[in-house]
Amino acid sequence: MASIPPQQTVQSANVAAVRLTLAGAEAADGTAATGTDLSDRINPRLVSLGLTESRDEKADKLELTLHNHDGLLAPIRKGVIVTLALGWLKGSEVALGLVDKGRFTVDEVEESGPPDVVTLRARSADLGGRFRKRRTVLHKQTTLGAVVARIARANGYRSRVHASLANLPITLAEQRGKSDMAFLHDLGKRYDATATVKDRTVIFAPIGGGQTAGGTTLPTLALTKRHGWAWRFTEAQREENDGAEAQYHDPATARRRTVRAGGRTNPRRLRRTYASAADAQAAADAQHQRQTRAQYSFDYELALGDPAIVPGRPVTLTGWNSRIDAIRWTVKEASHDMGADGLKSRIVLDGRG
Repeated sequence: MASIPPQQTVQSANVAAVRLTLAGAEAADGTAATGTDLSDRINPRLVSLGLTESRDEKADKLELTLHNHDGLLAPIRKGVIVTLALGWLKGSEVALGLVDKGRFTVDEVEESGPPDVVTLRARSADLGGRFRKRRTVLHKQTTLGAVVARIARANGYRSRVHASLANLPITLAEQRGKSDMAFLHDLGKRYDATATVKDRTVIFAPIGGGQTAGGTTLPTLALTKRHGWAWRFTEAQREENDGAEAQYHDPATARRRTVRAGGRTNPRRLRRTYASAADAQAAADAQHQRQTRAQYSFDYELALGDPAIVPGRPVTLTGWNSRIDAIRWTVKEASHDMGADGLKSRIVLDGRG
């Protein structure tokens, strides 16, 4: 795609930048038209840009607001593909360079005034079409990596599954009346993993593992109070369940058997009955991991934006108190906003002691 001059905004001595390219609606094979240079239309008109990336079952979201005081802004219609990069051109205490944030499909266009503005709302470009179509498939006597690869191929995507998950056995997984997207999210919950699509690749990686699906270690982000403004720490009510247990059908005895993870004093029992001991153990382990991770939450508004912060990245906090500083934190959600006052980021962390 064609590159365009970045929109610049000064934040003290730092200069932030956003680069946008625009393509037509995707063709049937998933390819996109040649990128269109947006510099003449976008750069002088940028009011604000907001990007939210989440580890949960949400599509990444982009919102872009542009001035149209002269009525000359050419219409940008639903269905077009926007490719975004954010970062810093120059400054101190910031990492220089633009970070690719992927592709987004415009699914809502709003015009309002005065003053006249146009607002575009878009979501991750790879989460539409047939990926959302309901279907019924049985996945039997296979592995998690093979299931993810099969779903990816059916949608014209690539797949990347972390090595710790790829060979996990699946005796039976029923995709009954669910879209591929919904079923992937179910698998993510079952194995306590992120299940997302980025740049036409299905990515499946452990939550809190501090690695990408390809096994690359995400650098730990070290933060202190001098890095930001408002913060909020929350300790949720401690789970009454100290562990988890799941049942499976044992064909040798025609009876249900139970596997456990964590404590046994008051475990949470999962409702469904699994096809094998391995399937049941994976579900119990994942439930126990979620219970321990959900105990702490931390919201932090950074003074200077860092678009390299992505969900799943490990974080250390220093300078609050002994309890907060000792918790193992992971980015759950990252929001990046750019406007008249520069580029800022807000992160939501979850952690376990």
